[in-house]
Amino acid sequence: MNSNKHHKKICLSGNGDCRVVFCPDCGTLEINLGEHKIRTNYESLHLLSSVLNHAKVQFAQIQNTLPATGNTQPMRLGRVH
Repeated sequence: MNSNKHHKKICLSGNGDCRVVFCPDCGTLEINLGEHKIRTNYESLHLLSSVLNHAKVQFAQIQNTLPATGNTQPMRLGRVH
């Protein structure tokens, strides 16, 4: 982004300290997580969304196998690396 020009950003989505904004002047998307800011493009945002959704599903499956939930069936998760 050009810091010499004031950019008018549009908030696409947000909740608390987490939000996604778009700058139509330069076409940049920004992901704000508290004090951290990630500048990205549409393709990377789409990929990040897919990765986070997959992690959310995997995490839910792991949570369901913990003894505290009463479900102790083994599960098969693919390798991450």
